[in-house]
Amino acid sequence: MLGAMLRRAQEEIRYWMWSDWSLSDTADHYDRLAAHYDEVNADTDAHFRRFTDALQLAQLPEEARLLEVFARTGEGMEYFYEQGRVSSGVCVDVSEEMGRICRERLARGGHQNWRWVHMTDYRLPLADGEFDVTICLETVEHVSRPDRLVAELARVTRPAGLFVLSTPNVLWEPVHALAAVVGLHHSEGPHRFVSYARLVRIVRAAGFEVMHAKTMVLVPEGPEWLVRWGDRIENRAPRAVMEAVGLRRFLICRRCVEG
Repeated sequence: MLGAMLRRAQEEIRYWMWSDWSLSDTADHYDRLAAHYDEVNADTDAHFRRFTDALQLAQLPEEARLLEVFARTGEGMEYFYEQGRVSSGVCVDVSEEMGRICRERLARGGHQNWRWVHMTDYRLPLADGEFDVTICLETVEHVSRPDRLVAELARVTRPAGLFVLSTPNVLWEPVHALAAVVGLHHSEGPHRFVSYARLVRIVRAAGFEVMHAKTMVLVPEGPEWLVRWGDRIENRAPRAVMEAVGLRRFLICRRCVEG
């Protein structure tokens, strides 16, 4: 056990030291995770909250043309379909193994008018202004050039279209690493958490207007009583407190209309 923990600690340190990495590096990590990804996250309350909170905070329109980047195993797209928010959907990911599971999930659910796109570089094979809603949850930290990713997502979002982004608070980076080292959760893989100030600069530079920002989640997993206790504190805590210590930052944005 100690040997395994030491190997995981070395891996986390290696990720911290990377200043640059490729999309294929990220793909390799998620390919390895794919078979057990849903199982590992099943007991993590905060995992599925990214989808329910995105729906609530952004007030996603019904029957939208919706893109989800790094859709992973398709949980989010399936949820948005079930909530009536998708008329046509595109799931984008770097991991072909995640993509296989995503395609199987959506096909099994009988969902129509969707496709999966393999992301191999920052230029996506998608048309300008193709989507009413673009969703990017827990993703920008996994690419070494988040500015390029967000700029590309701006290109494919229609003018006045919605952009929903979430990413972990940088304060939680050592917590994620420790959880991976002791075996409580999977590793984040190649990543660099993005500060809130930089995140805002990136989305504005890409042509988005930030309409709403909120930091959420105090207790991401644990016994149900503890998670519910965390939810109650979260709902009552001053905004400044949540911005300081909350796990997940959300930005709800709208694509600026030129002219």
